Amino acid sequence: MSAAEVSKLLSSAEILPFHVRHAVHHLTKPERAILYDEASPQHRSVVGKYFEALVYELLLSSAENSDAVVSVVSKFSDACFVPYDKYAPDGLWYSRDGGIRFKMAGRVAAEMDILVKTTDGVRVFGEVIVNPSSVRGFRSEIAAKKQLLSELYGDPVEFLLILASPPAEGGLRCLEEQDAHAVVLNGDASYTMVHPGEVMKRKLAPSASRKRIDGNQW
Repeated sequence: MSAAEVSKLLSSAEILPFHVRHAVHHLTKPERAILYDEASPQHRSVVGKYFEALVYELLLSSAENSDAVVSVVSKFSDACFVPYDKYAPDGLWYSRDGGIRFKMAGRVAAEMDILVKTTDGVRVFGEVIVNPSSVRGFRSEIAAKKQLLSELYGDPVEFLLILASPPAEGGLRCLEEQDAHAVVLNGDASYTMVHPGEVMKRKLAPSASRKRIDGNQW
């Protein structure tokens, strides 16, 4: 039930201006401007990235006082990019913008939004989605990622789906019994809690966390 425990942490987390500021910090300056410009054709895409960053910050914060979580893999501006070459081993390699990618035989085999390890040795990977309707047909992708992580690490793997609104009836058929979902209600709109002038050009140090680790340590 490790994914379920992480789900409880996220679902019960209170979004504070602190989390919003750090989430916006993970966006580039042009993306920050688009985030606060609802008329921009790129607004929805940037909102999706913001929501992913918010979930990451909420997870770091809530994991601090949780015995269930051993580690949370860093990402976005917290990640340390290392160039990949043809001699590099298979495994986790960050993209230039701090995205979590797994490369096998020199190619990107999978991208994942959230990686957590729990005290019972389970590795939980999460996908962050604003629109619940986009999870249809997700089952095969989840299964492939589970198999990839199991082969790389040899540990039990569970999946966590994180949404910004409750799913429609029957919308979670992609989940298996040991998987879980969390709803960070209206998290995609939480950037409005902070005035753009506070975050547009401000540079922040990474939020304090004892559980955050680099991807190669996961």
